[in-house]
Amino acid sequence: MRLLHRRKPKSSPHPWEPSAPLLHWAAGSPWSVGDSFMGTMVFGSTGSGKTSGSMAALCRAMLRAGYGGLFLTVKPEDRQTYTEYVRDTHRLSDLLVFSPDHLLRYNFIADEMTHSRNPVGLVENLTTLIMTVTELGERGSTAGSGGENERYFRLEAMRLCRNALLVLVLSGELVTIPNLHKLIVSAPQSLERIQGGEWQATYCGECLQLADNADKTASQRADFDLALSYFLHEWPALSHRTRSVVQSTLTSTTDMLSRGAARDMLSSPSPNVSPSMMYDGKVMIADFPVLVYRDVGQLIQVILKFMWQRAHARRDTTKNNRPTFIVCDEAQLLLVEEDHRFQAISRSTRTACLYATQSVSGLVDALGSNSEPRVHSLLTNLQTRVCHQQTDVRTVEYMQQLIGRSRSLLMSGNQTRDENWLAPMFGQDNGASSGFSEAWEFELQAGDLNGLAKGGPPHCVTEAIVYQGGRRFPNGRTWLKARIPQEPRRA
Repeated sequence: MRLLHRRKPKSSPHPWEPSAPLLHWAAGSPWSVGDSFMGTMVFGSTGSGKTSGSMAALCRAMLRAGYGGLFLTVKPEDRQTYTEYVRDTHRLSDLLVFSPDHLLRYNFIADEMTHSRNPVGLVENLTTLIMTVTELGERGSTAGSGGENERYFRLEAMRLCRNALLVLVLSGELVTIPNLHKLIVSAPQSLERIQGGEWQATYCGECLQLADNADKTASQRADFDLALSYFLHEWPALSHRTRSVVQSTLTSTTDMLSRGAARDMLSSPSPNVSPSMMYDGKVMIADFPVLVYRDVGQLIQVILKFMWQRAHARRDTTKNNRPTFIVCDEAQLLLVEEDHRFQAISRSTRTACLYATQSVSGLVDALGSNSEPRVHSLLTNLQTRVCHQQTDVRTVEYMQQLIGRSRSLLMSGNQTRDENWLAPMFGQDNGASSGFSEAWEFELQAGDLNGLAKGGPPHCVTEAIVYQGGRRFPNGRTWLKARIPQEPRRA
């Protein structure tokens, strides 16, 4: 099997045509621009070579072709790794680093307001974003097994967020996360406070009065009346326990976004970066590695990823068709439910999503209880699967079932002592018997996956099983065993 080939410059009339190959897994087996838009997941156990092998090759191929994009980080060394990819492909002039020690700042609410045509659209988009971020805080909680109760609290938190944002937008107050947080925590907590008129002196009461007096269309008036009824009747009528759970579900996120690095990086009064810069070829590294910044690192990067996806979804590719990418190694720590929804449309947005993780079991564990259907929903829309050396039973079974079975002929026989059991096959009947049977066996056996070369010195070549949905490789199969060279890291 020949080693992984780089993209051939003259294989397509234009480097961004869907048919243009970015690299070759082997001779005659390209991974093209169009393949990149359909999503890629890389699996590999610790030390299998997934990061230094296929991830490095795929990232360099997209950078070499001129993609703009976003690198998300989990490990402290990720920034250096991605910087090396950019340097090796002569793209340093396009590199942006989003971190506290650099000057780049973003304002996700201002960015959304720029593109939302009406207050209702803004409210719905921001509500979806905030509820997406709250998903991170719900992982691993004991409430994760609450079934219908969990769903109820989440839906109520969404209603609270939607109504609070609508009041804030219609009131004319600055739409910021600190103001949203202040409105929520000052909302009337009992019907007695409503009857006593105390609520009018709170920030929530002031915003309600400003929104009530503001000029509104008939549609906005109808929406506001629903919000007014919610805050003056429904919200204070909830039991104390229910109200506190719903409020804390939301304010745990708004509180974190109102503080420190999250506030400074994502709600800057002077933003100087936006997703649209990627369409001009800029490549940004979000240098907030999760293993260093923990919850804050997750929150910041999930918001960036969500906003980049939103921007790609509304992008007019007829005016600028430069491909873009979103890359994340150890992706289980930064994947949320919105990712599989975006992946369903990524092809039309010319966005390549490249994720890597150790195993299917790791994805299910990281995304929380009862997440297996969501995990498989995401994997279904990632058409390229690359599996390095693997010892996780669930991943092995997943790859076996994905690739499927093929027909095998089995020969069997028996004999008495000193008799030749093959004799009946040659027309001799001497008491022995033999025959053939048909069976359908997995094309890949566990040993094929856990025995793949892991790379490293002296040869620095790792092996992987490559599968692309709807494709047969030159070997006549739907999968290919690729040998991928590892380029040495810079000192």
